[in-house]
Amino acid sequence: MAGVPMPARDERAEKREAERKSLIDVMELATKYFEAALSHNIGARARGYLHERGVTAQSQAKFRIGFAPDSRNGLKEHLANNGVTAQEMLDTGLVAQRDDDPLTYDRFRNRVMFPITDLRGWVIAFGGRAMSPDVPAKYLNSPETELFHKRLTLYNGQMARDAAREGKPVIVVEGYLDVIAAVSAGFEGAVAPLGTALTEDHVNLLWRMNEMPVLCFDG
Repeated sequence: MAGVPMPARDERAEKREAERKSLIDVMELATKYFEAALSHNIGARARGYLHERGVTAQSQAKFRIGFAPDSRNGLKEHLANNGVTAQEMLDTGLVAQRDDDPLTYDRFRNRVMFPITDLRGWVIAFGGRAMSPDVPAKYLNSPETELFHKRLTLYNGQMARDAAREGKPVIVVEGYLDVIAAVSAGFEGAVAPLGTALTEDHVNLLWRMNEMPVLCFDG
């Protein structure tokens, strides 16, 4: 409008937002890769595990659950074939490397994959449940990245916020499968912290969702 000064452009902020959106696109590619693997023959054992845990096909689709094949470079090659750079793979935490070896490898292998979204519904991280009993960590989360800060993120946060706006209670449970079971039972406001105890940041996030009481269940 005439006479109204326009705010100055913050080119650095615009660049950071563009880079962030690029990483979001990478995470979406990875999510679709894991979803496809779960539905393929290679994901049969993972589907069996989910069935045993009472996770229906509908819930698998709703939460976009996937499977990371037992491959050192499967996801890495898929991303590279889709134009993703080596740095972007590192920046999203989808690949890892050892201090004494410059070659990267898929961080998640032979794991049921639970996408973690932000409050806009964008996938920003993953949690992977090992299918093999002899690995050091049964559950493995994405590392801290530009997109993902676990102290500020709750699993199922977007759906819980929407449920809270409809007057439904927010319920804090222990893990991914607890959230899915609660939502399947009609408690759409179920959330879980990600590999950490409930922090003050989490509590502030919960109260910003809604002024309904927060019910906490352990296990």
